[in-house]
Amino acid sequence: MEVSGEVADLLVKEGLQVAELAAKLSGKGIVNTAALLAAMVKNNYKIVGKVGVDRLNRENVESVVIPIKSIDLSQFEKTAKRFGVLYAAAKNENSEVVHIISNANYAAQLNAVLEAMGYGVPGREVAPSKKAPSRAPQERSSDGRGNGLNQQRTNEKPSVREKLEALKAVAEKVNAQNRSRNKGKAR
Repeated sequence: MEVSGEVADLLVKEGLQVAELAAKLSGKGIVNTAALLAAMVKNNYKIVGKVGVDRLNRENVESVVIPIKSIDLSQFEKTAKRFGVLYAAAKNENSEVVHIISNANYAAQLNAVLEAMGYGVPGREVAPSKKAPSRAPQERSSDGRGNGLNQQRTNEKPSVREKLEALKAVAEKVNAQNRSRNKGKAR
């Protein structure tokens, strides 16, 4: 029984797996380093969070301005970092409103941040219902499904005994008709 052959195969297999893992990790490191170097060349040291307006204007993209309350600014900063938003905050000293300035590239993330904070998303309006109620209600219309008759509803439960007696009377009537038919057809 050759155990040394199996051990050699296992060692080669493990060595290949370690080499593959090392290659993957070094590839990821090279990509991240390249992204960092590209950002440094463009003087974009910050890719998430609060920046100046001139940094936002470098990308030549349409600006987006969103007003929020000044007391919510710290919560906005934390949430915006979590969602990866690049923004600038502008506050007027006499106002309790802070204007968040960003560009259109971050519009989706800004909407997510505002929804997480409980603000209404700008630009979304509540659509009116498709069918508005009529100004003058019709006499024989119903609010829901039905035959159109206005039936008065009572809170009283129908009597089960009365219903059973009515059903028994109908059954006896049907049985009497069947007996009278069968008498004439007897052979």
